[in-house]
Amino acid sequence: MKLMLDNIIFSLQKMGGISVYWYELLKRVSQEQNIKTEIYQFKANNFHAMEKKITQLDLSTQVESKFPLTLVRYLPFRIQVNRQSLFHSSYYRIAKGAKNIVTIYDFTYEFYRTGLSRWVHTRQKNYAINNAAGIICISENTKNDLYKVFPDLKTPVKVIYIGKSDSFHVLPESHQYSEQINQLKSIKFVLFVGARAGYKNFSSLVDALVSYTDISLVIVGAALSEEESIYLKQRINDRYVFAGFVNDAQLNELYNLAYCFIYPSEYEGFGIPVSEAMAAGCPVIAMNRSSIPEVSGNAGFLYEDLTEDTLRQYFSVLDEPLQRKQIINLGVEQAKKFNWDKCYGQTIDFYKEINKL
Repeated sequence: MKLMLDNIIFSLQKMGGISVYWYELLKRVSQEQNIKTEIYQFKANNFHAMEKKITQLDLSTQVESKFPLTLVRYLPFRIQVNRQSLFHSSYYRIAKGAKNIVTIYDFTYEFYRTGLSRWVHTRQKNYAINNAAGIICISENTKNDLYKVFPDLKTPVKVIYIGKSDSFHVLPESHQYSEQINQLKSIKFVLFVGARAGYKNFSSLVDALVSYTDISLVIVGAALSEEESIYLKQRINDRYVFAGFVNDAQLNELYNLAYCFIYPSEYEGFGIPVSEAMAAGCPVIAMNRSSIPEVSGNAGFLYEDLTEDTLRQYFSVLDEPLQRKQIINLGVEQAKKFNWDKCYGQTIDFYKEINKL
């Protein structure tokens, strides 16, 4: 089996869940002895590509094209291939003539975007799906959404859960926290991780915390907009800390110190932060929508509407030491279901299955 991998995601985003997914696959491919692999990419501009030093993996990468990325990202693979090749793109591209594997992450654009960006994205995704020999969905919810959009789809579809890094785990009491995170040990805080716009429902979390004057909010992610900063000051005044982007070790420390992790997003293809938080022994409160129930299992508090009363109900449980410990233990066990070795093994098996067709 000849496997061709398209690293284009590292040129499309500076950091993100898809980059993590693709890096973890590449890391394991670099150790694979029985599969002939060719890897193609453009100039990388990506947090994970730099920090995890993809170039230091035992992989030989090739430049696909000298055409501008802004053009090529929407076009099929530029190198001629044959039917004996299996092609897997990191982001909705296909190679004409090859057996194409397409990973579907979510249907955010289809459900939440409008205008030109939605049209461009869905056109490219639809083309990839219609030319796929095999499709990977990262959750059962994503698979269900796929069939909502493509009810007559006949292509083989496999649900393969993505993993979570071994960087996320319960720290011993003797752990020496990094200087930046150590400053937060003296406060009781709720942790928020990720994007904040639209369906992520960040403002609903801020609103629900207004009356909890003894609890702060720590925010991990992109820089706050002026509008967000004003809203935070108006609603919870000085009870928030913006941590920005942090590395995995620092994020693990935050999960370990947090009173709980709240994930108000109403739509996720998977929801990596939920599994990370559980693995690090951080209780999870999240919306009972999309893929979140699959990831959290019976270990998370799942709500229909995020209000002060909702949090009061969950906080009363978390304030009771024995019940808090039980929730933490359930989360640690649930998180064990999601690991990258399992994801990679199932992906290779799916490659082989499609290659035989």
